[in-house]
Amino acid sequence: MDCLERIFKEIHSNPELAMKEQKTTALIKSVIAELGVEQIQLQRMEVGAACIIRGKKPGPTLALRADMDALPLEEKTGLDYASKIPFTMHACGHDLNTTILIGVLQQMVERRIDEHIAGNIKFLFQPAEETLEGARLMIDAQVLQNPKVDMILMSHGDPDLKVGQIGLFSEFSHANSDTFIIEMKGTGGHAARPYETQDLVLTGSYIITMFQSIISRNLDARDIAVLSVSSFNAGNAPNIIPSTARLTGTVRTLADNVQEIIQNRMQEICASAASAFHLEVSFQYKRGTPSCKVDDHAEALLLGAASKYIQRKDIFDLKTRMGGEDFAYFSRLVPAGVMRLGVTPPDSKKYGSTHSSTFRADMNAIPVGVKILCQAVEDYFKCN
Repeated sequence: MDCLERIFKEIHSNPELAMKEQKTTALIKSVIAELGVEQIQLQRMEVGAACIIRGKKPGPTLALRADMDALPLEEKTGLDYASKIPFTMHACGHDLNTTILIGVLQQMVERRIDEHIAGNIKFLFQPAEETLEGARLMIDAQVLQNPKVDMILMSHGDPDLKVGQIGLFSEFSHANSDTFIIEMKGTGGHAARPYETQDLVLTGSYIITMFQSIISRNLDARDIAVLSVSSFNAGNAPNIIPSTARLTGTVRTLADNVQEIIQNRMQEICASAASAFHLEVSFQYKRGTPSCKVDDHAEALLLGAASKYIQRKDIFDLKTRMGGEDFAYFSRLVPAGVMRLGVTPPDSKKYGSTHSSTFRADMNAIPVGVKILCQAVEDYFKCN
């Protein structure tokens, strides 16, 4: 554990933003080399690492993934191992995720797991989760092939859970994460003579109001979706009706057909507004990270492993998170399991939410995560 604490503190105090994780990559690769594990070359990637333990006999391949990038925040935790890098902080716990996966790798080597399994274990240390690009880069680098991965698991720290607690999902862990931009152009003019103008503020208000009818009137009430207009920029003077305006926002869905319905209705509403108010309305819809599907067997594997170390009352059935997670790209190709790991001390309130300058993970979560994932690996190969 002392070794893993040193690694955790080293990563935490030297955070690196997405696609700039050179020092973290070097540290991970040095550990892999010291353990004598076969490294996987990541084509066209300067950051990130992967390795494989091959069993003595042929069989299925299980992959474990951890993310490793930090966020552009100034740390305010007061820790003696706080970030040394200005305006860069491990505010989401990726340092913890990486440390745990290193711990699992060390345990697998020490237990000589290769002599006892029929199959292979891949360890994927992924960059750039926060920018939602790292998983796709690793997939392009063929980490799911040669040999083909049959199941993939991930663990992520959760400040809403105490150390010694975990959360698991059913069907989906995270949502489709899309964004939209609406640009409006028309004739501006004096606010005292609105009949001489095309009022973009009124048009934008109409669009926002109509958008709120989509989920309530175009979707089955049992479908899950969020549509939020997050910004409305138009004009800067009380007596001028502007000639341009801009709306932006996000759409979160689980099912792909629901995503399609919402996008189409938004397009129709924007077109109808342009026609009704006689002005230009351009609608851009950008699909982001897909919803993250979880596999029943993978979640059951994590449940069974966790149950050997923690009580059932400390294992929670979690609701789908409406945020995005680029592990979804793996889950669209391979049966996937997602575990949320408690990182708040049992006798304390959480220090701060993820993506906040006061977030911190209790290091006592490290051995919990290592034990559960090691057990999941052993259970997986016993069942295959």
